Amino acid sequence: MWKTGRVRWKRLDNAAKIFPSIASAEDPEVFRLACELREEIAPAALEAALSSALADYPQFSDTIRRGVFWYYLERTRVSAKVEEEKTAPLGPIEIDGGGPLFRVSYYKRRINLEMFHALADGTGAFVFFRSLIEYYLAEAHPELYDKSMVEVPDVSGREQESDGFTEHFKKSVGSPLRFEFLGNKGGVRQVYHFSERKAADLRQSVTEGWVSADKVHAAAKAIGVTVTEYVTAVLILAVHDTMSPREKRRSVAVAVPVNLRRYFPSSTMRNFFGIIQVTHDFAAEGEHDMEAVAADVRESFKRELTQENLEQKIASQVKMERHPIVRFCPLVLKDFIMRSLSRSSAKRRTVTLSNVGRIGMNEPFSHEIERFDVFNSTAGRQLCLCTFGDRMTLTFSTVFVERDVERAFFRRMAKVDPDIVVAASYLGGAPEE
Repeated sequence: MWKTGRVRWKRLDNAAKIFPSIASAEDPEVFRLACELREEIAPAALEAALSSALADYPQFSDTIRRGVFWYYLERTRVSAKVEEEKTAPLGPIEIDGGGPLFRVSYYKRRINLEMFHALADGTGAFVFFRSLIEYYLAEAHPELYDKSMVEVPDVSGREQESDGFTEHFKKSVGSPLRFEFLGNKGGVRQVYHFSERKAADLRQSVTEGWVSADKVHAAAKAIGVTVTEYVTAVLILAVHDTMSPREKRRSVAVAVPVNLRRYFPSSTMRNFFGIIQVTHDFAAEGEHDMEAVAADVRESFKRELTQENLEQKIASQVKMERHPIVRFCPLVLKDFIMRSLSRSSAKRRTVTLSNVGRIGMNEPFSHEIERFDVFNSTAGRQLCLCTFGDRMTLTFSTVFVERDVERAFFRRMAKVDPDIVVAASYLGGAPEE
């Protein structure tokens, strides 16, 4: 909620509170949304489009400030600028300078939006990004499109800026006091962790592949699982393919962010997601082929994605935030505790997978777009996927130098779609196919 006074400010949403504390050189907590058009970008039109999109969604002009007990948001007085992309993706965004918590860049036919995770999650950011693209096309081609064609959600600013966790918190729901946002503790023995060499400068590198969404859907349907469950199983097996013989019996744990808007009605454009953990134990008796792993993954999703379990996750987070000891703990001590919890959480997982899902665009603009992409900074390895039309983009980000897992994953996906295209990491430019 906005407060009155000389300067307006508001609280961070429940999930966002952790990001300023745990952002680091290894993982600056930045994610990227990218859209490749069918023609090269006109910088002046993109500048004008950004101004129009921010006028519709002024909350994206917020910046972070440090309080005594919590970080908070305040409207920045620094104007956002559009720049040509010349550096590696997912670089840190300065959060102490009072400037915007996002940056917009372009390279040839691609528009990039990179955002600090405390400002929004991928779902909320995509609403803003979609508006930016549509305004751009209206600016670049006024003879074809009018700004009135740009779709603006029919919800109030208060609804867009609401905290979904507080909205759907139920005091009656019993839940232990722990940060569910950081993932499940699990109880699985010997979770496998990557021990690869990291880039000397901790630069995030990206490897992406494009496959037919219809072919992946057909492959998933053939063994009775969803697309997300299918890709999760492929990722688990790809990790297992690269493990040494003495590690082959360890478990592979995948953290999966879940868009809570699919389970609780909310129009918020801020963070509103939870994390479930899907673990396959390769030491367990039985088969460990694709069908068996996929079936195990499906059971994990069914067990985790229940209304009761998700309500408990929300209750746990809100109760922790409201606990008197936590509320009045100084921010400097909160930072230390959050970082410690985050490191502990990382030890319980092998890799992260995030499916943004199918991206829709207004019909007047959709034929101008070639594809979308999304990926997230990480201190380990993360796979993100999104779909536009029949093109599914699967993107790995990592600070590791080796690409064994990526190669193993795309080799398996090539069995689903032999026409797969894989692109090597790009640094401030186009990926090499």
